[in-house]
Amino acid sequence: MANDRIVSWWIKWEDLNWPNQDTLDRIRRRADQLAAADANAAMVFGTHFRWDWLPFFEILHDYLATVASELHARGIKLYDHYSVNLVHRYDTREEMRNVILHSGPHLPFSPSRAAAASWEFNGSKLNDWRMLSTFTGEVLYLPQYTAEGFCIRNPEFVAAHNAYVKKLIADTGIDGMEADDTVYYIGYFGCGCRHCRAALKERAGIELPPPDDFGFWGNWENPAWRHWIDLRYEAAGDFHRALRAVLPENFKLSSCCTGSSSPICNNDACDARQFLRGCNWQHLEVCGNIPPYKHDPVTMNYPLAHHFINAAHHAAAAREAGVRCYSDGYGFYEAPANILWALNKCLGAECWFSTLKGRLGLPDSILAKLPDDASPASRSYTFEGRHPELFDSTPVFQAGVYFSYETRNHSCFGNLVKGYSRDFRDTMAMLFNAGISVGAVLTMPEDTKEYQLLVLPSAARMTPDELARLRRFTAAGGVVLATGPSALPGADSPWQLPTAAGKSFWSNAYTKLSWKRSNSVAPLAHPTEAQQKLLALEGEGWTRQDIPAPDLNDAAWREVGPGVFYHPARLADGVLQESLLALVRKYLRPLPVTVEQVHGYFTVVHRAASGGYVLHLLAADYDTDIDHELDAIRFHRTRVNLITKVEPVNVGRLVVLDFDGDAEVHTPFDAAGAQVEKSTDGKIAVTLPDRCAYAVIRLSERQK
Repeated sequence: MANDRIVSWWIKWEDLNWPNQDTLDRIRRRADQLAAADANAAMVFGTHFRWDWLPFFEILHDYLATVASELHARGIKLYDHYSVNLVHRYDTREEMRNVILHSGPHLPFSPSRAAAASWEFNGSKLNDWRMLSTFTGEVLYLPQYTAEGFCIRNPEFVAAHNAYVKKLIADTGIDGMEADDTVYYIGYFGCGCRHCRAALKERAGIELPPPDDFGFWGNWENPAWRHWIDLRYEAAGDFHRALRAVLPENFKLSSCCTGSSSPICNNDACDARQFLRGCNWQHLEVCGNIPPYKHDPVTMNYPLAHHFINAAHHAAAAREAGVRCYSDGYGFYEAPANILWALNKCLGAECWFSTLKGRLGLPDSILAKLPDDASPASRSYTFEGRHPELFDSTPVFQAGVYFSYETRNHSCFGNLVKGYSRDFRDTMAMLFNAGISVGAVLTMPEDTKEYQLLVLPSAARMTPDELARLRRFTAAGGVVLATGPSALPGADSPWQLPTAAGKSFWSNAYTKLSWKRSNSVAPLAHPTEAQQKLLALEGEGWTRQDIPAPDLNDAAWREVGPGVFYHPARLADGVLQESLLALVRKYLRPLPVTVEQVHGYFTVVHRAASGGYVLHLLAADYDTDIDHELDAIRFHRTRVNLITKVEPVNVGRLVVLDFDGDAEVHTPFDAAGAQVEKSTDGKIAVTLPDRCAYAVIRLSERQK
């Protein structure tokens, strides 16, 4: 099965003048552009808050059906992409203007509150589906989106959404969908509706406590609180499983996800594993500029290595579920589109390249002069279409880093910015940047088929089942390196970790999110006396509290069980990196190809489905520049820049490999090819073109 090569199909206001011959001509021109770029799939972007378009479903669906028909005639699939449960709501003209200007990619078009109050679908009112605050019992408001949201646990909403999806598919003939926003953007304030309260009553046997009961709220020693955390995660899994039941066989389903390993996951209940209880396609949003533009503090500019680490959890969830991954990222010209595509190929993922013109804050008259949505990806997609054998492959890992769900979900330490997630991600980053091929591990292995070496950073909680599986793993010859706070028997971890958030659990978040709307308009309700006392509390916020380190002066590695080695330090303590790396290198499984010399490139080895291996080399650092003239007239600045220049820096041309076989080198973005020489001792020397951003080396084993 060929990988999807996706571009966005943006719906704009002019497209909804439908049916219209000019619009039909535009659909056909755009479909031709996708075909010329060798894209084989398109993803809808626009009309995102779909329930706000309820009165116009027939027009929208007929438009989508026409798009699907034209794309299908060219061998291109169409996927819909929309928010299943968010709706724009505002009370003032100022808020309305803010939505239109800053949420342009959504194509925001929402009813007045008076009109929305009477809207119905599938026999129930939309307003009856809304999330309620766990704090006040009032309808939740999301200032970051100027929106309200529907509760994904509400059975009337689930039934209505499923009825809509059946109609959508029947009306349009789409091939798949990304069903977004099945998370709690408002955090622990959502949701307190009767269905969510009933779920807690059934699971834990208690009523949802009042907001000033800190024996429950933010208290990880209380089993009922841990049940509440689990229920919020499970809501998304239950929703997608119910959705899967009404979909055609092999219909693609995914949900948006920007990461599942951050310390805020318990707050918003975002987890790829839960989505995959119903989804059969795993998404990752690569946010911000690709590669980074380092001179704008407002836009998002993560280093390229960050995206490898951020994707590891999602890739592990997809492998576990036996499904494919894809990720989307943003750009406007060919150079950044190339890097996004190359990043996805290194990850073993399908690529969705998208422009994000609605976030640039420029007049439509200027945006219309920028390249179309497909052509920036043309070079990459055409190359992939010609060489599918290079990308039908899976990454080869030397070691695994265990992600402890029990620690993240069921400990206060798992929710601190300086807590568990930092140790997991720091360990992944250290090994990756040291040139070690490392993957995230979500289920404790019982044998060494995939991993021989497992690193357990700060697994402060472990279940009896995890410990039993770990014993079977080491009995099969596996090695475990554990660090930091640890629940391993015999570790005698010296760490004293917090167990509860305390009163500051509510105060800061409540002040920022629950009462205040965007642009600091009036509060939603009048606080009670108890709530006023909570609001009076001051502090930096419980998630940022420090974790005092124990005395580590005499800390050393100890074998605490057969094949299990433990060191009490965390990477952030500055005493662990050298010794941890030495032990990892001692016990890791060697790669089938050794990269003896390389400078300035991330290197990733894949096993090709057709036999042999594929080595990806992606430049780690770049000099980027933007269109400064247009940047100066932007009326808002969010997420991305108009990057026009991408040039690798600090990269060496010579790559030396130790591999018993032959090498075929591809440099998709360079007119000049690479030179390959083999020495008598079996070494392969590859000389790359000057300032090469990306190379793919096909390695064929010698026939014996």
